[in-house]
Amino acid sequence: MSSSAFTRLDLHFPSELLLREANSIAPAQWARHFNTAYHDGGWQGVALRAIDGDATRLFSDPTRRATIVDTPLLETCPAIQAALRQFCCPLRDVRLLRLAPGSHIREHRDDDLRFEQGEARLHVPLLTHPLVEFYVDDQRVMMEAGECWYLDLSRPHRVRNASPIARIHLVIDCEVNDWLREQIARGDIPVREAITPSGQDQFFAFRERVWADPGLEQRLIGCTDKDVFTQTAVTIGELNGFHFSRDDVASAMSRGRQTWLSQWMV
Repeated sequence: MSSSAFTRLDLHFPSELLLREANSIAPAQWARHFNTAYHDGGWQGVALRAIDGDATRLFSDPTRRATIVDTPLLETCPAIQAALRQFCCPLRDVRLLRLAPGSHIREHRDDDLRFEQGEARLHVPLLTHPLVEFYVDDQRVMMEAGECWYLDLSRPHRVRNASPIARIHLVIDCEVNDWLREQIARGDIPVREAITPSGQDQFFAFRERVWADPGLEQRLIGCTDKDVFTQTAVTIGELNGFHFSRDDVASAMSRGRQTWLSQWMV
């Protein structure tokens, strides 16, 4: 039913109250996200609903047959419990996920999470910042605290937290029913201007600069390795006032924009 990469639902939550409960969870209970191939170590979480009620279990059941129950942590979070009761659809895994300042989640897909196959993932930001860049299908999603978003994470997505604070989201996996279909169908995508250029914007601006500057062009010509080329572009960009990441370059390459890149790699 859903063809949108993301949609804001008409649901709103008291983010400060929910954040207070998230921050009350002891630091030792936050576990590193299991998908270590896709992040730099700054992605952590705790489970509020999981298989066997295990608060350290951040991964969902791939068979979709396991029984999901509340973890002991959820019992200590009455405001989050009240928020979850607003979802009139069966809930599966529920987690709090935190991305540390300066950290990033590399581009990947969650192929087992498809709306069309009966499961959807919702994000409720509890703490965020204008310098948090969340991309789905190469489009930046500008989410604000207390909102609720459906994200089609079976599509390529990545996150970069260039802010000085941790980003914390309440992440809810749901079974798709008529209520959720209606919520998504009625949702919207607010128009918001980014306060600062995103890493992706800065990368494209850097690309324009290289085209116009033979000196910069010469520094990229001759890179024979993709990783070397990517790091060289990031380094030269930084030296010239363009702040983008290796993920921004990698994303551009994966989107079939190799034309610009391949002309330098021999």
